[in-house]
Amino acid sequence: MRKTKKYLTIARVSLANAVQYRAALISRFCFYTLFIYVFMSLWRAIYQEGSVHGYSYVQIVWYLIMTEFIAFAGGTDIFRTMNEDVKSGAIAYMIGRPTHYVFYQFASSLGQIFLKLLSFGVLAVFLGFVFVGPLRTFTLVGLPPLLISLTLSITLNYFFHMLIGLSAFVMEDNFAIYLIYQKLCFMLGMFLPVEFLPAWLQRVAKSLPFSYVSWAPAKIFVDYSPELFRELIPRQAAWALVSIVLTMALYSLSVRRLQVNGG
Repeated sequence: MRKTKKYLTIARVSLANAVQYRAALISRFCFYTLFIYVFMSLWRAIYQEGSVHGYSYVQIVWYLIMTEFIAFAGGTDIFRTMNEDVKSGAIAYMIGRPTHYVFYQFASSLGQIFLKLLSFGVLAVFLGFVFVGPLRTFTLVGLPPLLISLTLSITLNYFFHMLIGLSAFVMEDNFAIYLIYQKLCFMLGMFLPVEFLPAWLQRVAKSLPFSYVSWAPAKIFVDYSPELFRELIPRQAAWALVSIVLTMALYSLSVRRLQVNGG
C-alpha cells in the first residue's frame, strides 16, 4: 500500500505541474482542431457517394476524431525522456532512488495523460457535434468496452515507447526505431481504418501490435458490437502484456549491464 501511495503521489504532482502549462495545452488544442478540419475536408471529397468499406462519412470523421484524440491525449514523450536519461548517464542516479525507474516514469506520465484525456475529450466531443453531428451508432452500452480499449491502447503505446527508449542502452542511435514505430502506427489504423487496406495487409496488420494503438478503440467507438469486443480486446490485452514484459526484461538486463560496467 505504501508503494502504491508513493506512485499515486508522483502522478498527483505530475498532474499539478501539467496544469501550470496551459499555454502549451491551448496550442495543442488549436493544432488538433486544424488537423481534424483539414482531414474532414479530405474525407468529404472522398465520400461523394455512399459509404466506403462499411464506414459512413459521419463514422469516418468520428473515427478520425478518436484516433487523433488517442494520439494527442494518450501520447507520451517518454522516449525522448529516457533517451536523454540513458545518454546523459542520469539514469544511473535515478535507479538509486527508492522507486522503480519504470514505474516512476509511468506514474509521472499518468498525471499528464489524465489531464489531456479530460481536456481533449471535451474538445473531441464538441468538434464531432459541430462538424458532423452525433454518432448514431454509439450507445452507452459501448462506453465500458471503449474505456477498456482506450486504457489498453494507452498502456500498449506507452510501454512500447519506453521499450524503444531503453534500447539506447544497446545501440548508439535508436531514433530510427522510434520513427518506424510511429509511422507504422500512423499507417496501420491512425489515418486509415485497417479495413481500407488490401486483404493481405489487413491480415498482417491485425497480427501486429501497431493497429491496436488507434484502430481497435476507434473501431469499437464507431461500430461497437459484442463480437467485435471479444475479437479485439483479448488481442489488445495480449500485446499490452507483451510490451510490459519486454520493457521490464530489457530494463533488468540494462541495469545489470550498467552495474557491471560501472556506468
